Amino acid sequence: MLYIESLWFGIHRSHARRERTMKTFNRREFLTTATALSTVTVLPRHVMGGRGFVAPSDRVNAVLVGCGTQALRQLMTDWLPREDLHLAAVCDPNKDTDDYRDWSPHGLRNRIRRFIDNPRWGSQTGIRAGREAVREVIEAYYAKTREQSGWEGVKMYVDYREMLTESEGIDLVIDMTPDHLHGHVNISAMKAGKHVTAHKTLANVVHEVRECVRVAKETGVMTHLMAWNNDPEYYQLKEWLNSGVIGRVKEVHNWSNRPVWPQGWVENPKEVMAIPDGLEWDLWLGVVPDRPYHIDYTHALFRGWYDFGAGCLGDMGNYSLWRTYRSLKPGPVKSVRANASTDAVIVGNQCQWRRSQVAFPHACTVHFEHKDMDIYWYDGGMKPNILRSLLGKDEVLGREGILYVGEYGSILGSFLGGNFKLLPESRMEALQGSMPAPRPREEVVSATDEYMTAIRDGRQSRGNFGSVHHLAEATCLAAIALRTGRQLEWDAEAMTFTNDEDANRFLRREYRPGWEI
Repeated sequence: MLYIESLWFGIHRSHARRERTMKTFNRREFLTTATALSTVTVLPRHVMGGRGFVAPSDRVNAVLVGCGTQALRQLMTDWLPREDLHLAAVCDPNKDTDDYRDWSPHGLRNRIRRFIDNPRWGSQTGIRAGREAVREVIEAYYAKTREQSGWEGVKMYVDYREMLTESEGIDLVIDMTPDHLHGHVNISAMKAGKHVTAHKTLANVVHEVRECVRVAKETGVMTHLMAWNNDPEYYQLKEWLNSGVIGRVKEVHNWSNRPVWPQGWVENPKEVMAIPDGLEWDLWLGVVPDRPYHIDYTHALFRGWYDFGAGCLGDMGNYSLWRTYRSLKPGPVKSVRANASTDAVIVGNQCQWRRSQVAFPHACTVHFEHKDMDIYWYDGGMKPNILRSLLGKDEVLGREGILYVGEYGSILGSFLGGNFKLLPESRMEALQGSMPAPRPREEVVSATDEYMTAIRDGRQSRGNFGSVHHLAEATCLAAIALRTGRQLEWDAEAMTFTNDEDANRFLRREYRPGWEI
């Protein structure tokens, strides 16, 4: 038994021609006419193919929207090493600064230096990112690996909307923006006829989640959310759950040590800060109404604000809980309740309790009620309470993990779904040798292979926007429950809270004029 309770956009006209213009091109014309070869500058000469190269007709041409630290990481692991992908342009409202936040002072910088064989890349004191920084990495890597020494071919944009108007010949938009822009970028790219792969979460308000799913279906482009994963451990879990080892799953408990960034602010910053040179602040705000610049809104810290982020659940829960939604298919949320850590402030000489209306709390628990299952989320160090009889001697729960509670027992695993075992340990030992082995009935591929193959084959990725609909919506509902402090009854079909009319105002955002969805 358990007792559980990167940076952004708008029109920018004053930058140099290099940052304003991405010449349009048609790949088929490029292949068939010598004239096109002499005039097209978006793609370098090496895309003509040849020994060791993928032919242009087989290469997916992509643009990257969002040039922060996460984009730099994925450049090295997922995109640049692929011969079947070509990055033709990058976009970010921040040109190039070394004020980014990361998990180590020089870890990312040193990885990039090794990756492009440039021991002087990056800042000696800060953490560098922005569109110029990302462009340098792309061009240096292509020059090194595609035998184009000194080649410069990546176009830079400040406003992704302008980029989309000049993107003929582009197949794929990679969306690595902060959460508040995911909906707008994804929808705009799909309406422009581009395939889209996006960082989690799908959007940070319910209305935009619904629109992403609707437009994806309407346009028929290939979509993919990067939180999807398909490793063998997923199939092990699925086999155990489907075989009835613990009977019908009644509860799922998922906990994380996040946030690993500061959050829990009671109010917006009052400090006045100058906008850094090279940052187009109004473009970074995008859909969000005007407010003074503050560095704590940007970079990794955007996740902690209701306007800009989706909290710890949007950050990491979209990875771990997606396994649950895929394997158990709980359907839409029926009700949601959240408990948040509390804060107090001094007003005059009086202590006053505050529920923040601007930021996610330091820690919280969220209870999602589905038709036949309860799902519980914990962050900020919160964990489920488990009877000691279920754990081994001196065993304690890890700082992150997941627990499936069934009619006949429980399955405990690591946060991202590995190292599963039955509880109590004695039951695991008794069934040793008779537990079902993982038997993947689908192709096991990396997330990047999944969406690249989907684009080439003209089929939807298994991680498409529609497949994550219920989890993406639950993520947004959790934020509303935290803001209101009330249990909310949810009618998914009508897209409304039936017991709290005031809470319905959070289903949509107030848009900056010209950015409406």
